[in-house]
Amino acid sequence: MTASTKKTSFIERRQYWGLVFVLPAVIFFAVFFLYPIISGIYYSLTDFTLLKPPVFVGLQNYIDLFKDRLFLKSISVTLGYVVGSTIPAWILSLLAAIVFHQKFKGREIIKVLFFSPVLPSLIVVAIVWRIILQPGGILTQVVRPLTGSAEINWLDNPTLSPISMIIITNWTIIPFYMLIWLAGLTNIPTELRQAALVDGATPVQSFLHVELPLLRPTAVFIAAISTINAFQGFTLQYAISPGKGGPIDVNTTMGLLIWKYGFQYYRMGDASAVSMVLFAMIMIVVGIQLWLTRGNQYSLS
Repeated sequence: MTASTKKTSFIERRQYWGLVFVLPAVIFFAVFFLYPIISGIYYSLTDFTLLKPPVFVGLQNYIDLFKDRLFLKSISVTLGYVVGSTIPAWILSLLAAIVFHQKFKGREIIKVLFFSPVLPSLIVVAIVWRIILQPGGILTQVVRPLTGSAEINWLDNPTLSPISMIIITNWTIIPFYMLIWLAGLTNIPTELRQAALVDGATPVQSFLHVELPLLRPTAVFIAAISTINAFQGFTLQYAISPGKGGPIDVNTTMGLLIWKYGFQYYRMGDASAVSMVLFAMIMIVVGIQLWLTRGNQYSLS
């Protein structure tokens, strides 16, 4: 056997074992990600109620959805929730990261306390906040000197309820995004900041013209994951809202509507159709974000 043949045989064996080691991950992806997506697409094209086998109906489910008042309202509720739980979170988490990037006494202890809302599961957070938001609960007593009201229906009020969902969401996710911003700030070479200051730039100018452009990859990542998570809003709306989405469906996001159609009304075909519409909306919005923030070259001028 020549040296060339031995080399070829070694490369073939290495490729074979590479495929063997990758195969479990491929199987896992196919079973838990690819198969559910394909199944969802198929069921969205069927009349499926769990009481009888699915019957193919084509695009009828989608046509019916866009005539459904609850579905149309869920789109507006979802978009409002996405805007309220992303843009403020981006800004406030960045400001928090800037603060914790500075050196001050007790910084690490305060950082741990600030991060603590991320540690419990979201369902635990929902239960705690449901107690806090009782009509005569802790939050009502805190704001009573300002409002003069002994009871405030935070969750039963059509205006206050969705705002409460957004505030709770931001309270739980801002510390997490703060850590990501902080990692981005830490990776910026200090020489660049020092050079900007030597050239006469103020700290604000240094941040806007030196640090912020270099944080662009971090910003793209945070924008993408926060948008995806917001579109999938379900837990808080399910656990806190009166009637699971109330009052008058002001908290019925598309994620919650999927659960209602599928497991409350047993309309699995409609639930699958909503999930496909939600999937398409997420892909479009995230795709637009990536397109607007494309490119890896930054100007430090």
